[in-house]
Order: sequence, then C-alpha cells, then structure tokens
Amino acid sequence: MTIAIVDDDYQILAQLTKILEEYYGKENYIQQEYVNGLEFVDHFSDGLPDIVFMDIEMDLMDGEEAVRRLREKDVCENTYVIYISSHTDHLVSFFSLHPFDFLVKPFKRDAVFAVLDKIKKQMEAEKKTCKLIVDRKEVNIPISDIMWVQSQAHRLEVKISSSEQPLYCYGKLNELYSRLETICDDFLRIHASFIVNRKYITKYTQKEVYIKDQVFTISTKFKADIVLKLHERL
Repeated sequence: MTIAIVDDDYQILAQLTKILEEYYGKENYIQQEYVNGLEFVDHFSDGLPDIVFMDIEMDLMDGEEAVRRLREKDVCENTYVIYISSHTDHLVSFFSLHPFDFLVKPFKRDAVFAVLDKIKKQMEAEKKTCKLIVDRKEVNIPISDIMWVQSQAHRLEVKISSSEQPLYCYGKLNELYSRLETICDDFLRIHASFIVNRKYITKYTQKEVYIKDQVFTISTKFKADIVLKLHERL
C-alpha cells in the first residue's frame, strides 16, 4: 500500500502520518510526502500511489490541477483521492475528477479512520466479479469494470470500461441490481431501465447524470434518493 500526502501544512503532514501509523502499522504501507501539486506530479514516473490525501489550495500547483494530471495517467482511476481543505464551497466542481471522499480541516482521527474503512471495503468489493450469461457462456465481469446497465425488453445491455462494445445477456434489471448492491454501494438505480456506476459519473444535475458522452435521465421516482447519495459520496 502506497499513500501520498500532498499538503503545504507541516502540521497536517504530521497529523496524517500519526493517524496512518495507527491504522495500518508502520510496516504495512509506504508513505510519500509532497508540499505542493507540482512536486507530486513530478514523481509520477516512480509509480502512482494507491491513496492520495490532496490539499486543494497550494502554491505552484493546486490540488485540482494535480488530480487532473493524476487522472491523465491513472486512466482506470485506481488511485483513491481524498481532498482535504477548510473550504467546501467549491467541492462540486471537482466531481468530474472522481474524488473518493473529502475531509474538512481541522479533521479528527475518527474521520480519517472512517474514510480508510470505506476504502478498504471498496478495494475488497472491486476484487469481486459478477457472473453473467453472454452468448450462452458464463463470464465473470469485474464489478469495477461495469459502467452502466440498460434494460431492453427481455435482455440487458452491460457497458464495461474495458470494451468499446457492450455485452448482452438475458435477465431482469431488478435481480442484477440486487446482486450488485450486495457487493458494493457504487451502483445507483436512477430509472426503471437504468443502473449506473457512480465511479464513472463525470457530472450530474437534478434530472440527469453524465458518463463520458452518455446522458441518463433520473426518473422522478428515484431523484431524491439519487441526488442524496451523490452528495453523500462527496
């Protein structure tokens, strides 16, 4: 496990170091420290970290630009980004960069532990697969690879990130959603005909969610619950 802390406040660096040592134990992770975003991106050639605690307001390069550069390298979004800041008013603008969570300064040990617990649970979930019958053959699709699922009459269209073409299988959307929901909380039922993976959502409004160039309508039935869940993730 490699964890990067990017913050120009040395007290924050020391505080997070202490908390991480309590959570993981000194021998169970590698810690990298950077005092600005530019220093962080200059070390991408050394390999991308598993987790990044990223301050937003820094000199030379701020946290938003640093994460933008990270996502250009981390095309499969394997790095978990946790923003840390004393300001929350501009948080929604960072949604397209897919942060995993947000810590408000000054934060406490329990808040960091809660985020790390969620990451641990998510990592375990993403190792799991979903069994589908495609072309009369049984295939196991990584949960983290599923972008969205659309119900079409008596079959399901499953779009996965590792293929340009969707997969088609027979089944009911309700049954598949129940299976996915028991594995992780990334999947959202936004419509009677659609399930989306919020990991891939780049933007959302009160009526729609966007995944790349696809636009999905949020039905009135699901709107209140979906908007709440999207805000909770941030």
